Amino acid sequence: MSTLPLLLAAVLATNGVNKAESLARITSDTTYYDRKEGIAVFKGHVHVDDSDYQMHARRAIVFMTPSNTLSRIAATGAVALTNGTKRAYGEKVTYHRDNGLIVLHGAEGAPALVLEESPEGDRSVRGRKIRFWINREQVEVVEADLSAPKPAGKKGGFSLPGMGK
Repeated sequence: MSTLPLLLAAVLATNGVNKAESLARITSDTTYYDRKEGIAVFKGHVHVDDSDYQMHARRAIVFMTPSNTLSRIAATGAVALTNGTKRAYGEKVTYHRDNGLIVLHGAEGAPALVLEESPEGDRSVRGRKIRFWINREQVEVVEADLSAPKPAGKKGGFSLPGMGK
């Protein structure tokens, strides 16, 4: 098992707060790193352990800028992300540091899924593609299927996981 610590942006923000950078530990069966090309490829049992989130995938590629800072992350193969009471699942996820965009893709017959546990009831978002802008707390869902408990004694009041109400 290889380990390569890198500066990574938090893929899932805590309570809507984006931490620009945090130290994460990435483990995988094999790792390939090319500083000149600015990429690190992690294959097999990829696990990212960050103070804000955990990620599991079959493969992840980290793209770096010429100054060796994070540019983009792409993970594929049974991707699972957790952050406290929030969980996300999909076949592929990408994170673009420049605009804080996370894109979660589902697989054929298995939509991307975001779940948030709450004492008031669990909320979920399913879709072919779910796009999060963590800096703006915005979400876009393609082929959306949303569920949330109705607040007791209130009319309406739907909020997406991670977006609060």
